Amino acid sequence: MDLTRNPRGAGDRLLLLGVSVRALAASATRSALAAARFPGGIVALDYFGDADLLALSSRRPFRALSLSRDLDRPRSLAGLARAALDLEWQALIYSGGLENGPGLLGRLERRGAVLGNGRRQIDGVRDPSVFFEFLSREGLPHPRTWCAAGTTAVAGRTRCLWKGARSGGGTRVRPAMPGETRPRGHYLQELIAGPPGSVAFVADGTRAVLLGATGQLSGFRELGGSGYRYGGNIAGPARLLLSDGALAVLRRAASSLTLRFGLRGLNGLDFVLSAGTPHLIEVNPRYTASMELLEEMSGRNLVDVDLQAITDGRLPAGPLEPWDGASGRPGSDARFLAKGILYADQRVLSVDPELLARSGCRDLPAAGEIIETGHPICTIMADASSPSECRRILAGRAGQVRRLLRPRWEQPRVLRSLERDNSEGRPA
Repeated sequence: MDLTRNPRGAGDRLLLLGVSVRALAASATRSALAAARFPGGIVALDYFGDADLLALSSRRPFRALSLSRDLDRPRSLAGLARAALDLEWQALIYSGGLENGPGLLGRLERRGAVLGNGRRQIDGVRDPSVFFEFLSREGLPHPRTWCAAGTTAVAGRTRCLWKGARSGGGTRVRPAMPGETRPRGHYLQELIAGPPGSVAFVADGTRAVLLGATGQLSGFRELGGSGYRYGGNIAGPARLLLSDGALAVLRRAASSLTLRFGLRGLNGLDFVLSAGTPHLIEVNPRYTASMELLEEMSGRNLVDVDLQAITDGRLPAGPLEPWDGASGRPGSDARFLAKGILYADQRVLSVDPELLARSGCRDLPAAGEIIETGHPICTIMADASSPSECRRILAGRAGQVRRLLRPRWEQPRVLRSLERDNSEGRPA
């Protein structure tokens, strides 16, 4: 079968593209607007082609492709873009990764409609020198940032970080040593002490509406994280996560950034909360990893919200409920949802995805897939009455999953043990 061909034609097909598109695809396959506007169905292309992404094919006309397994291409942003150019599609929605390749995004725009932020928006809002200069002019709080060539980390200066200018997930962030000259492709930024967080907002090019708030997990050791690497999110009622003053700053920031850069569709805004003030770090101008949590809390479909803003210029009246409708204090009436990225602490061989699903996991690798040290294994989910309880559940489930996974040479013995436990009625 020719996987690049759509027998019903390219004129009514939507492409989902990114490093990992499972969460975006789950939303898109439930979207009433996507079904109406793209009757030829959806094709999803990412690095992994996880088992639960493939399972979405039962919902509607849908096909999932793995860049390496199905198309025999190396895992890279350039490989994704080249593969996408070989597929038939009318419109594209991208998730994480493509915002760091503006040239690739420009090529895709010449091929078909990119729904959301294109190269023009990316060239501005993802350029650190442009972004932080704008924040300074607007008086929006942010870490001091130095982008000029020849910048040196000076001894005695406030503690700083080197950050990759075209990167994501905290993978190219490290402490700056005194006397170090700016590495190629990096900028220097003051280290702000405080917990990281993010808000989601939707925009129509001139206006923006906040949708929800999450706390971020970074360097979560129980999940194999270290340093500043992205580890997941915890979503909950906004007024239990942020003060009214912090929310006001973030609303102003979303509106100002939208008006300046012409942002469209779904966006995420990352910050560090220090002394109650959100210090802005970056904009992720697309469907972000935290958004599936906000969808599940509110019952609203965010691909519908995205398409309404982009194609119709319609924005929701306000935040997604129950995000802005918290009835009180942390306790039995508060609900928090969390997701954590589990990273391999050694080379492992994945087991039957159903075993991982029973442990509350998503982004499920295929059985027998080799996962290298430091690579993501799966996403673990939690639902609890407080953020601290979410973290405890995530850590516990991480231990359960690690017990399912062993180095490749130990796997047969572990699988025999699991089969024996299942036959005796004990949970794996």
